[in-house]
Amino acid sequence: MFVIVVLWTAFFVINFNVAMMIPLLPFIQQEIGLSPFEAGMVLGAFPVVALVSNLALGPLIDRYGRKRFIVTGGAASGAILLLTAAGGSAVPIALGRAAAGLFVPMIGASVFAAIADYVQPSDRARVAGYVTSAAPIAFLFSISMGFLLGGLLNWRLPLIILAAICLMLAVLASALPSARPEALSSAPISGRTYRERLLSLSLDPRTRLLLLSYFCWSAGMYIFLGLYPSWLLQHGLVHHGADRIGAMLFLGEIGGLFGAILSGRLAQLFRHPLTLCAAASLGIAMVVLAIPFGTALPIFQALAYGIFAFGRDLMLALILGGAMLLVGASQRGSLNATLNAIYQTGATTGGLTSAWLYGFRPDFAANAFVSSVVFAASAIMLWSITKKDLSPIPAVDP
Repeated sequence: MFVIVVLWTAFFVINFNVAMMIPLLPFIQQEIGLSPFEAGMVLGAFPVVALVSNLALGPLIDRYGRKRFIVTGGAASGAILLLTAAGGSAVPIALGRAAAGLFVPMIGASVFAAIADYVQPSDRARVAGYVTSAAPIAFLFSISMGFLLGGLLNWRLPLIILAAICLMLAVLASALPSARPEALSSAPISGRTYRERLLSLSLDPRTRLLLLSYFCWSAGMYIFLGLYPSWLLQHGLVHHGADRIGAMLFLGEIGGLFGAILSGRLAQLFRHPLTLCAAASLGIAMVVLAIPFGTALPIFQALAYGIFAFGRDLMLALILGGAMLLVGASQRGSLNATLNAIYQTGATTGGLTSAWLYGFRPDFAANAFVSSVVFAASAIMLWSITKKDLSPIPAVDP
């Protein structure tokens, strides 16, 4: 139970950190007077650095242990967030977000690899579901807290609160037992190690398909979700107030919470957890495709978004948990870090595509169609993985 608490807190930190800047940015702009370029710099500093950091961290985490990086990442992130909260202009805030891009991935690239360190294989899908439930909860709290504290009190308070949680995480993680020596890599940290590790992940047909399907999942999610709230306000539910639409999205995210929690139990009904993941991706594709047909129907939109969120977080838990079944213990950190980098790439690609498609077709039909196709492609690739041999990729250590 203690391991679940620590890893749940770690995953909460990761998702809260990503989501919190969206509601805080208007209040930062109001107080500091950010230009559009500076606002983009503040939002973009974290994902750009985090992408590179995730790729670099994998072999290091495998060599020195997941616990060490969760402790280091939590302590450093707490300090960086406090310094960011003290910033009074765009440059120090953007630098703080960039620095967070170095240290928060230490936590993110370790969470699901650490599940495999401390949890028996038969329980990993269930525990991954519990840990993943932190994502919808972090989204709910970051958005609501951002608007409430940022609007009524000060935009710095959410950063200070997250800093306190990061420091608490560092203390809790320090009490975790160290990983078994056989779960760590003995390969030297060199350019050759990075090449071999990345090649071993990309050349194996299962992990290659997994990485591609995860890219499709993250891209498809942001192609749909990136402009969905804007479409609801401007066209989909134009005669309903922002408060009702916000409440609808809030309730939908509760569906995501149930998807994460139930993922492990539902996965036990299948030979491989990615079988359910493939079915969920196909279900999301059909739901997203139907979204534009629910214009001016709030109940339809609420149900559709709830189903989307349920499938989205169920998939997240099963992909990240099931991925660790495909590699040996000494490669889990590398795979976890690579998955994080793939997510950053897919989210950026999906967000840009979402804006372009919405400009092309403001009725949201283009967004829904392309997102549906991408989710269907993810389902096909995930289904293909389940038909292959389930033995882990051999380690590349000498």
